[in-house]
Parts: sequence; structure tokens; C-alpha cells
Amino acid sequence: MKNVIKRSVQLLNLVSNNKKISTIEIKDSISDYRDLSDQAFRRSFERDKSLLRSFGYLLEYENDKWGFDQGYSLGGSYVFNKIKEKENVDIKEFISTYLLIKKSLNLEIEELVNSEIISKILLATNEKKRLGFTYLSKYRKVKPQGIRFHDGAWYLAAFEGQVLKTFKIEYINELKVGNKENLFNTTDEPFTFSWEDTNSFLNISISIPNSLYIANKSIFSHNLMDNKKNDEFHIRTSDIYGLVKFLLICEGSFKIISIDKPDLIKEVLNE
Repeated sequence: MKNVIKRSVQLLNLVSNNKKISTIEIKDSISDYRDLSDQAFRRSFERDKSLLRSFGYLLEYENDKWGFDQGYSLGGSYVFNKIKEKENVDIKEFISTYLLIKKSLNLEIEELVNSEIISKILLATNEKKRLGFTYLSKYRKVKPQGIRFHDGAWYLAAFEGQVLKTFKIEYINELKVGNKENLFNTTDEPFTFSWEDTNSFLNISISIPNSLYIANKSIFSHNLMDNKKNDEFHIRTSDIYGLVKFLLICEGSFKIISIDKPDLIKEVLNE
């Protein structure tokens, strides 16, 4: 473990001092890598990257198709760097607090928030760059406005075309940040996430075995409005994607008693 930490610190310093650095340069610059076979180097390199990722540092290989620059660069530290700019932060105390919170929560921090995605979204928002990502099998290009934590999950508010939409971050895959800055404006005025917009709420009453509901209820964000009968649930939600996922998993085991906005589900299914 001692060698892994030493290599990781050397790797962090190496990449911090270079805008982009190739795999060959990394192998040649760090003594513990130098004499390894290509396969052994790859294993060690991936293990060291994983350790750095757990501390919020992301090493990504960049290849700009419009230029000649390519190689590994350091990311993932954007949030911390912005804090340091505006606040007088004791770095040792900050890291100690982070590790203490992570240990006391007794869970993998990635289950609560994907730090890589959050950092990229905040970077794009502050520098007014477009985001591209796959969202439930459909590719999107959006102008990010901000993120918020709500009911146990992180959400992104972003304009897709002229429409402000809410995206649940755990459903975002293959996230890419555009190269060009200042492509759009963001506002300091409060903007509305889907759960704050009464038009985005759907009320549904379903009859489903209590044990099946309990086993799968964490799949989507919702409020249980009433459950007077053991197998009858009255639910209010703005997480329409999650609701559809819940219904598909429980297919054949429930009956819809009432639903006030079926068009919201149709929109999801048609996307």
C-alpha cells in the first residue's frame, strides 16, 4: 500500500505540472512504472488512478479532434479549487473533515454522489459550456443552469433547446463537456426544478403487494400521500422516469386505480 500511495502522489504531481501528458511519458517519468511490462504497468496505473479518484482527482485522457493536443489531464478538483478561491480554507482540515464524514457515513461516497459528474457539471455551468450526455438511451445537448440535492438524489437543471428541464444525475451517462466557453447566459435568479413546478407532479394510486412496494420504492423519488389499505398506495411524484422504471419492474403485479396526468408518462415513453 505504501508504494501505491507514493506512486499516486508522484502521478498527481506529474499531471498537475503538465497540461496534457502521454501514457509513455507517465511510464518513463515514474520509477516504479519504468521497469514494468506494458500489461503490469496498465494494472498499476489503473489502480493508482482509482485511488486518486476516491479523493476527487480525475485523470482523463483527452483527444481534441480539432487540435493536436492529447494525453492525460487532471480534473475532478474543480469544486475544491473554486472553494479555495473564495474561502480561506485549511487544506489539511478540509481533507480530514472529508475523510471523517466519509467514514462516519459508512457508505461508498459514489452511492451518494458521483463526484466526477458533479465536478464536470459545475465546470460547464460556471464556464458556460454545453454538456452532452446520454439520458435513458437518448443523447442530449443542454445548457446547464445548476444542480440541487433533493429527496436523496442529485438533479441538473438545464435548457434543452428553449425548454428548462430537470435531469436526475444518476441517469446521466457518457457525459462530455464542450470546448467553447461563454456560449449562453446563466442567471442568479432562482429557477424552477421539476418538483417545484406543480405542472410536473403526477398523482397515481396503485394496488400492489406491500412487500413488493417496499422492495422497489427507492427506485424513484416520491411522496407517499396515503396508505390506509395495506396494498393500496397513493403516490405523488415528479420523477416520472423513475416511476416508469418502478412500474416496469413490478409489471403484472400491480393495478392502477387512478392517475391524474397520464400524458407525463406518455412523454417519457415517446422520448
